[in-house]
Amino acid sequence: MPAPTDPRPARRLVPAASVVAGVCALLAGVTCSRGGRPSAAQAAPQAPAQPAPQPGRGLSEEQARRILPRADLSDLSDEQRAQFLEVAGDVFDYAGCRDTLAKCLGESVQDVHALRMAELVKALLLEGYAPSRVIEWVESYYASFDAAKRQPLKANDCPLLGDPKSPVTIAEFSDYQCPHCAAAATPLRDLVTGAEKGKARLCSKYFPLPGHPRAKIAAGCAEYARRHGKFWEMHELLFAHQEELEDDNLKAYAKQIGLDGAQMLKEVYAGKFDGVIDAQTKEGMSARVQATPTLFVNGRQHVLPVKLQFLQRSIEDELEWQQNKAFVYDRRDSKEKKG
Repeated sequence: MPAPTDPRPARRLVPAASVVAGVCALLAGVTCSRGGRPSAAQAAPQAPAQPAPQPGRGLSEEQARRILPRADLSDLSDEQRAQFLEVAGDVFDYAGCRDTLAKCLGESVQDVHALRMAELVKALLLEGYAPSRVIEWVESYYASFDAAKRQPLKANDCPLLGDPKSPVTIAEFSDYQCPHCAAAATPLRDLVTGAEKGKARLCSKYFPLPGHPRAKIAAGCAEYARRHGKFWEMHELLFAHQEELEDDNLKAYAKQIGLDGAQMLKEVYAGKFDGVIDAQTKEGMSARVQATPTLFVNGRQHVLPVKLQFLQRSIEDELEWQQNKAFVYDRRDSKEKKG
């Protein structure tokens, strides 16, 4: 598969490999790092600081419409519209227009993808992120579609949620004591069982961090439950009670889903499931995972916030890229590449 064509000078494109180290759990702006402590440093690399908006600075809806006639910025505040213009003047469109996003939103331009890219910028600004961070994420996101940056992850060694025939696989490396993994559980479940049902499936992989002493024991309990057909039930219980993962708690959770807790712990402490857990941890480290949760969409690092709307976008863009090797959207079954 050809890599996405980058229309802008190389100085600004952020390689996806440099952001692989846990660009996830952006719900909270930090991740659980392999050092065991929350770390903001695991987020996308910092771009050069952008000038902070001055008090009273803004762009009215009428002004925005004159400058960016194809962009609907009506749901942004005056300050956010000014921030949008700042971002749009910096990032380049990754489709047919081959110019800055701002110019690709001009009245005479027919680039379909520029409108969709504008929606991504808007969504990030509405989440409250600064223009400099939005620029980082947008550039890193499009760079991640490069086939050379994808990781060859297995999908036959993990429990699957969603339609097993789905064309997109989301591999999640997680830790049962990581609060950001717990926060990601609901949007990921809703994605593959609701919003993108039949399009995406979730593959859950173990990545217990050294600083979380009960994470590997909990992973062993999840693996025991998997071998008895109860993985997702145990998975949800462990995240729902991740502050209560002592032996008595774990036996109670097993009993709750109809499993033998004493036998479960006996097998876990005997190391019966260490091989699976260690193999998946090693696989994650080979993919340069350093924090949890870390997500891969068909091997492509997910570098946007782990929220439903951004996960949906990642799935739809992946489907578009896999079919057309470009971003088209308006006629998915057509061979015409409109951008």
